[in-house]
Amino acid sequence: MAEDPVRPRIALVAFGRPTFDLEMARSLLGQSRAALEDLPVELVLSSDLLTSVDAAVAFGERLAKETLDAVICQFTTFVDARFVTAIASCGSWPIVFWSLREPGQAPGSRLLLNSLTGANMAAQQLRRMRRWRALVLANPGETALAERLMPLLAAAAVRRHLSEVSIAVLGSAPDGFTFSDPSPENLASIGVDVHFLDLERIFQDAAALEPTEAATIASRLKEQISGTDRVDSGQLDRAATLEAVVQSRLEALGATAAAVRCWPEFFTTYGAAACSLVSSLNERGIAAACEADILGSVTMDILHRLAGGPPYLGDLVEVNEQDNVVVFWHCGAGAFSLASPSTGAQAGVHPNRQLGLTLEFALRAGRVTIARLGEWSGGLRLLIAGGEVLDRPQRFLGTAATVRLDGPTGSALHTVERWIADGWEPHYALIYGDVRSELIALGSMLEIPTCLG
Repeated sequence: MAEDPVRPRIALVAFGRPTFDLEMARSLLGQSRAALEDLPVELVLSSDLLTSVDAAVAFGERLAKETLDAVICQFTTFVDARFVTAIASCGSWPIVFWSLREPGQAPGSRLLLNSLTGANMAAQQLRRMRRWRALVLANPGETALAERLMPLLAAAAVRRHLSEVSIAVLGSAPDGFTFSDPSPENLASIGVDVHFLDLERIFQDAAALEPTEAATIASRLKEQISGTDRVDSGQLDRAATLEAVVQSRLEALGATAAAVRCWPEFFTTYGAAACSLVSSLNERGIAAACEADILGSVTMDILHRLAGGPPYLGDLVEVNEQDNVVVFWHCGAGAFSLASPSTGAQAGVHPNRQLGLTLEFALRAGRVTIARLGEWSGGLRLLIAGGEVLDRPQRFLGTAATVRLDGPTGSALHTVERWIADGWEPHYALIYGDVRSELIALGSMLEIPTCLG
């Protein structure tokens, strides 16, 4: 299910000093507001040209009352560090400095704006305050403005969103899947809230559910997936019933993401695969990870917020160094809309357990970003890479993406060797589109290392 990417809530604060060209500064400020209004942001507040520290303090008090993702401080002319201090002291938002280019003039002319020096001084002050900051140098009419500004603002919006993420974990990590059980301290460091649900109780609730309550879901599954008639009807009904129960539990919790212990109890106790549940949740915009992978679901949720579409989570199962491709696979989970249009999403049974309902398809061709939020001895870290899903047949039973990684021919094996040597978790998240710049900015805001694949 396609959704729009996150829409950042921002404020614009503009500084000016009377000893510079305020007429030009006010003209540029007006153009700057218009440029921001053309971007996919919500401009919550915009200041007049603030020419005194008292005016900056007063506007900072207005900012403190708003829920914002980021504040843009425009150095329409040079001002000293007191101005940005007044703003930064009123909230913890990321601050983006917008510096304007000095107007072209004849050699020997005076500086009319001196914007860049103001931003430089402010950045040094924010470093002393241990506050995140970044610089965008561009004039309002430049096409590069959005390319430089939007990744920072989108990352800021996701940073705030993480403090509101509530993950429902169905069961616990399977035996030996230590990467699915991150430390509470690392989760708390980004503000993520986790709720553990008892899997046996969910199965009991599913057994007690009236058949009519799952009938709508069963009908929808038949519409979205072809070949459901080839799957045992009892397993299809159990999949629909389980989805109805889990949907109700997630809504009650206000959960925005999920991590599911999808084996062995789904097969041995419930008698159906969890794959279609995971697929349906991702299709509906709830990032859901297999094998109770909590940080996998957080990674998927980040990608979903940045790019707007459903993410995919897969094991890295094959490398072809001659073709420079790798295969990401899982045994039957993937949002229905990710399927190649040549086949669509097909119904199937689990390749190892021979129980349904699973999904069978190759992912559609297109540009993707690959990411993984993981743990290391210093806390959290973020892997970022890019590639192209190729229009290739389904590689293995289940769902699979054949991806040509970015880099020179023959580099895929070296990339995978490096990922494994660096100890990255074996689940990798993919999203259609290129949001690498946003992820780099997010890693910086979260103060975690980013590793570029």
